[in-house]
Amino acid sequence: MSDTEITTAAALYSDGHSAATIGRRLGFDPQTVIKGLRSVGVPIRPRPGRTPR
Repeated sequence: MSDTEITTAAALYSDGHSAATIGRRLGFDPQTVIKGLRSVGVPIRPRPGRTPR
């Protein structure tokens, strides 16, 4: 992901969009989106239905 794509993903994620939704929109796998978000320090929300570790 480019810096611009990560910035866009971070904005969408902070608006409540899921990594899967962002990935579909930007053309990336959800895990790639998560990795990009983590690279800029965005806290990752637990997935719905999963208990946090």
